[in-house]
Amino acid sequence: MTRRWCVSAAVSCGLIVAALSVPYAQGRQAGLTDPPGAVVRAGDRSLLEQYCVTCHNERSKTGGLQLDPEGLSAVHEDPELWERVLKKVRSGMMPPAGMPMPSPEARRGLVTWLEEQLDRAARARPNPGRPLVHRLNRAEYRNAIRDLLGLDIDPTTLLPADDSSAGFDNIADVLGVSPVLLESYLNAAGRIAALAVGDPGAPPSMDVYRVRQDASQSRHVEGLPLGTVGGTLIERTLPLDGEYQFEVKLFRTNLGTMRGLEHPHQLEISVDGERVHVASFGGDKDVSDSSANPTLT
Repeated sequence: MTRRWCVSAAVSCGLIVAALSVPYAQGRQAGLTDPPGAVVRAGDRSLLEQYCVTCHNERSKTGGLQLDPEGLSAVHEDPELWERVLKKVRSGMMPPAGMPMPSPEARRGLVTWLEEQLDRAARARPNPGRPLVHRLNRAEYRNAIRDLLGLDIDPTTLLPADDSSAGFDNIADVLGVSPVLLESYLNAAGRIAALAVGDPGAPPSMDVYRVRQDASQSRHVEGLPLGTVGGTLIERTLPLDGEYQFEVKLFRTNLGTMRGLEHPHQLEISVDGERVHVASFGGDKDVSDSSANPTLT
């Protein structure tokens, strides 16, 4: 069962889970067909025969590359090959120095035509590559536990922070699994399983909930009883019936004195909306005692 613990004041007072990313659809997109054979200009075919095929043919295979002028009509069938050709021709690396060169106009014409054909093939048959195994980060792990077991856990108390890249902590190649992280996931799985089904043999445990020191204590906190100011709301799943002990501590200054003792206050603790404890503190006597011996207050 899930309990709502409310600590408020009447007035101001100081199973490791991994997932596979769904691969993008490869091949044809809906409504698109294979690009038809390209209309090859005679000049491009002759340029390839004159300046490229002399070295990159079936017999020589210079650089491990074999070109067929007839392949110009089916660029979309081997885009990786023609991407290599495009990069070399566009950068001026091919033909190499010392070999006959095409005119700048002929080179630009071939480059422009190849770019158009490759862009057309990429639009018709996109291939983003092979997806990587994606480990769930802490937020995704929390959502998976909530959806599977109906438990709302705080993963920051169970697992270390995830690595991030460019501000994102859900990138597959960044979310590695170290031995320490694997052990943390196994420990988390054991604790979560005990919460889900209950473990009569579970030893006593303790959790600490901290209110941020910059959180306002001069306004009502949503979810707390009306008429209260400040405090905090804690939602916690209790796996077993038993005795639960609450201990409330006030913030201290750098000198060790309590904050918020200048005026009298009442501290209220309620469980599921029912008040279980009220304590008074603050005022001249508490301020004097705290200042006289801050280490014992």
